Amino acid sequence: MFRLFNITAATIAFVTFLLSCGISSNPAPITVYDSILQVSLPLPQGWRPEGTAKQAGFHMQSFTGPSVDVPERQGIRVQLMVGPMPANSTLDVLASRYIGQRLVQDSRPYDLYGFKGRTWLMISNDKEEQARLMLADVKGVLYGIYVIGEARTLQAFEFALSAIWSDFAIERSEFFEVYEAPGGAVTIRHPRSWERISSVAKPGQSLFVSFRSAPLAVETDGTSVHATLGVTVNRVEPDVTLETFYAVRVDEMGDNYRIIDHQLLDGNRAISTLYHIETQLSDFLERTIYVVRDGKSFVYSFNCRSRLYHAIEPWINEMVEGIDLG
Repeated sequence: MFRLFNITAATIAFVTFLLSCGISSNPAPITVYDSILQVSLPLPQGWRPEGTAKQAGFHMQSFTGPSVDVPERQGIRVQLMVGPMPANSTLDVLASRYIGQRLVQDSRPYDLYGFKGRTWLMISNDKEEQARLMLADVKGVLYGIYVIGEARTLQAFEFALSAIWSDFAIERSEFFEVYEAPGGAVTIRHPRSWERISSVAKPGQSLFVSFRSAPLAVETDGTSVHATLGVTVNRVEPDVTLETFYAVRVDEMGDNYRIIDHQLLDGNRAISTLYHIETQLSDFLERTIYVVRDGKSFVYSFNCRSRLYHAIEPWINEMVEGIDLG
């Protein structure tokens, strides 16, 4: 039924498992994804969430990190803010509420997807407390990051704060990066923090391309944990339908695959399944989308450790929304 060089489900499962292990001897900062604010940013391992709040239409999430002088003491606090840009106001006016009596050491433009933003670096009169602020107006939505703490602690975490500023991302599909496979076989929308790590293709016949998230957690042995996306495209015979293709794929699944959810998407143009996968090392949840159109089959597999999957499920849903169902 299928033409040659089909990339099989077993092959993709094995590759996905290897990618999902995400072994690293030097774990990077953890990428924190907030499903309510629909943003992400990297934070050092060990920093703790301090709860959420909502005020005047603004959603806020805070994190704290230790003091460099007394590790048992809180030395730094990061607050994320997302809400409507106040009418008849400016970023400078809004920033003045945070600056107060502090001395502004530096202020410069900040670009967030081409939209106007600005950053401020402030210090208290006694030089003991330092603060950083970023505000950006994106289509009438105000995004902000406010960092405050001991001056010595902020200076010690300069590398982490620079990463927060550079890698802060809006996690909505309209702001995702777009990867177009050679020859236009498929267009894939993915978060900016998800890097393309492999690509195998036979022109005109088949394609496999995979992406991996930045580290989402770290195991006790120091290995980092990632989510992955694998996309498989194959030529199929004209008589292959979505239903017949799906039936063949299910038959190829091993015994360690267990279906826990099945649904049709967008007028029956795609099938979505959620699999529970058990291995000797861990267990995973894998959201798989099946599409057949234009003489090709498309399989999108989102894989993540079970204990992390539901926390990033809205993120995965955003990626699913960007799939071309034809």
